[in-house]
Amino acid sequence: MAVNGQPPLGSGVAERLRGWSLLLAALGGIGALGGLLLVVWAPELRPFAVPTLVAAGVLLALAAAGSMGYLVGAVTGRRGRLSWVSLGSAAAALAIVVVLNVIASATDASWDFTATRQFGIAPQTVQALAALPADVDVTGFVVTDEDGLHYQGTAEGYLRQFAKHAGDRLSYRFVDPELEPATAREFGVVSAPLLLFTAPATGLRASVGAGELSEQQLLTAILTATGAQQHVIYFLTGYGERSITDLRSGGSGLGLAAAGLRADGYRVESLMLADTGSVPDDASLLVVAAPRQPIPDVEEQAIIRWLADGGRALFMLDASSETRDTMAGLLAAWGLETVPGTLVDLGRSAAGDARTLTVQRDQYLGQTSVTEGGAIVEPLGATLFPGAIAFRPGGVVAARIERGDPVPVRFEPLVTTSGDSWAVEGMEEDPVAGRDIPGPHTAHLIAQASALATDAPSQAFDPASVRTTLAVLGDADFASNRHFGNVSNADFFLNTVNWLLEDRSLIAVRPKQEVFRPLVLTVPEYNLVRYVSWFLLPALIAAAGVVVWWRRR
Repeated sequence: MAVNGQPPLGSGVAERLRGWSLLLAALGGIGALGGLLLVVWAPELRPFAVPTLVAAGVLLALAAAGSMGYLVGAVTGRRGRLSWVSLGSAAAALAIVVVLNVIASATDASWDFTATRQFGIAPQTVQALAALPADVDVTGFVVTDEDGLHYQGTAEGYLRQFAKHAGDRLSYRFVDPELEPATAREFGVVSAPLLLFTAPATGLRASVGAGELSEQQLLTAILTATGAQQHVIYFLTGYGERSITDLRSGGSGLGLAAAGLRADGYRVESLMLADTGSVPDDASLLVVAAPRQPIPDVEEQAIIRWLADGGRALFMLDASSETRDTMAGLLAAWGLETVPGTLVDLGRSAAGDARTLTVQRDQYLGQTSVTEGGAIVEPLGATLFPGAIAFRPGGVVAARIERGDPVPVRFEPLVTTSGDSWAVEGMEEDPVAGRDIPGPHTAHLIAQASALATDAPSQAFDPASVRTTLAVLGDADFASNRHFGNVSNADFFLNTVNWLLEDRSLIAVRPKQEVFRPLVLTVPEYNLVRYVSWFLLPALIAAAGVVVWWRRR
């Protein structure tokens, strides 16, 4: 109330607060933000953060008091009500995000939305962890420096996912050997960083060092410590075969194929029969990948004896005459021979190269008596076979099959060429009638035998006593580093090995490796993006503003 024409008591203070409210609000907002940052990012400065937040609260309260009339009008007016609706919607969305994060954190859930699923672990690893036969304790020895912390972060990312799928079978901890030297001496650790895997039930140990940190290496160490059976795959070497140590991108080696087998949990080794004299007893599968030099008879017979005694093999050939001649004896033991010439498929081939077969889904013959519903090829898309050859029964076996007589071998084709294909003996792509052999041809087959075709050609096949299982592929280039990542080539190769080793649960289209996915634009595309962002989008915004202004008038 005014007294003697004087303004009400306190009105001067209110006027001052109203004049200073904007500055007070700005200072209070800065203080609140700074205090929160101190609390979150600098725990050692929290004693200073609390007074800062209190002072910020006082300043904001004073700013609100000075602008009370404006705030009341803004809140109760039409715009205020709309603002409350917007704030409520934003608060609800924020609450949903917070609740989802809390649930994900409590359940240790995660989702990989990358195009290649590069941050998840493979389904094969999940299956192996779920079936661990014994408990595994993992102790990480890491010095807390920059390199050590990087190693620990990567290892912990893998181990967290491993422990999630292994249940209570897997536990892990990290130790600084400089701070806890007694623990390092107890485990006999003399270098770091290092992950040590121990299984109390088996007494076995395995370790993974600094340069070996990968999903496959960690899984192999776990399986080694638990004593779980691990298939061993030997690649024959010493006769000009494709090398499993060749990792050159675009090369003809099988380094990427070998890495894919290791990622499936297999142990991959090279085998030189000239040194061992026989296939090792722990061999689960023998791979003979397009040898170019003759295999001595004594070593060829060692392979045949091992296969006839229950062995499994993957034979991969190519179009060279050296490989055909080298593999002739091994194929003949089970009644097979190569078809002369290189496959040319005028109906199903890569553009401009009729010798590169493009095998489509309708060319897979997965529904066979051997593969049990197409296990190898069922999940596959197209595959590429550059420079493939074909196979057929040969010699006495071919004659007996033609007459309808029993044979000890069962052949099941898995990949055939189209009806417009030929086995062309020359270098040209156009077939010559009367010289070249028309298709369709078999480029990939499975063979099972209860006896050697050369020893007992008249014996009937006995499915209850299969002694030998073969996968015979008419191309080795499809699994080379150059083509392994093309379309479904990798899955075709790995599925074939999985089937041979009776690991049918592993047969699937696998998650892809991490890849660099650049956005490459041509000059017209780049100009389109640039001019749209410079002119079209601002013009649309301006047009929308004009429309809104015109309607309000």
